[in-house]
Amino acid sequence: MRLITTLSRLFLLWPLLLCAETVDVYIPPDVLADYQVFLDGRDVTKIENYSGEGARRDVIEVVLFQQALARTGDRWDIRFVEQPDYGAMLDGLARGDVVASVTSLWRKDLTPRWDSLYMTTAVIERGQFEAGFYTPTVNNDALNSRTNPELRALRGVSSQNWVIDWRTLQSFGANVSHADTWGDMVTQVFAGDQDYLLAPFQPTPDLRLSLDQGDLIPIPNVKIALLGTRHYAISRTHPNGWDFNMSLHRGLMSLKKDGVVEQAFRDCGFLNPIAADWREVTYSDS
Repeated sequence: MRLITTLSRLFLLWPLLLCAETVDVYIPPDVLADYQVFLDGRDVTKIENYSGEGARRDVIEVVLFQQALARTGDRWDIRFVEQPDYGAMLDGLARGDVVASVTSLWRKDLTPRWDSLYMTTAVIERGQFEAGFYTPTVNNDALNSRTNPELRALRGVSSQNWVIDWRTLQSFGANVSHADTWGDMVTQVFAGDQDYLLAPFQPTPDLRLSLDQGDLIPIPNVKIALLGTRHYAISRTHPNGWDFNMSLHRGLMSLKKDGVVEQAFRDCGFLNPIAADWREVTYSDS
């Protein structure tokens, strides 16, 4: 009788034991805004077409992050914490303020923090990340630039906290200024203080990037490759870090094996066929 009573109590408690663990994760505010537009009330785990309004590389990473967790069957509820600053995001992850970032980070930024961060298998493989020199549609001087010297004479804006972007532009010999956040970069470009910013190619017929301030388009027929791999970062110092890392890593491996990650990046335009034959700028004087 006592055994039956104990089993009955366990049965009643079982739904509670299966309750999902709620954890905080970082997301940039602009990514969250576009993610909400893209999601449009849908169940994120059921999405199979990754194109549409709001779709871009980092928005799709938010979707893949949650689909990876769902693949494992582990029960995690994530709560978004907005963080616009890349450097502050790395610092917060290292402290364990949140368990992970739902957008990928460069491996080069993660390896110096190996004692405080885990990283998943690559979300973006080496050589996949190509960017355009995005400028307002009215900036004819920028849009008519083609050669390396012409591009170097333009005023670019990036962030020193985005180490790969910054070093790539520096290695190219670009005339580049620092801004703390993506929003600051956009403001400076539309104000005419800077000529361009780097951005992934967009899933639109003319690769146009539409923002609240207006539209940006890439300088035609030129692109730049950001070499390195990008990964989801998980905090080693967070109480749930180990378990969360195992869930996310296993789920992401499953998505990659089934071709979902590559399909998602093609759907959203990040792996963009329009710019496939564009000239990749070199680091010579040509």
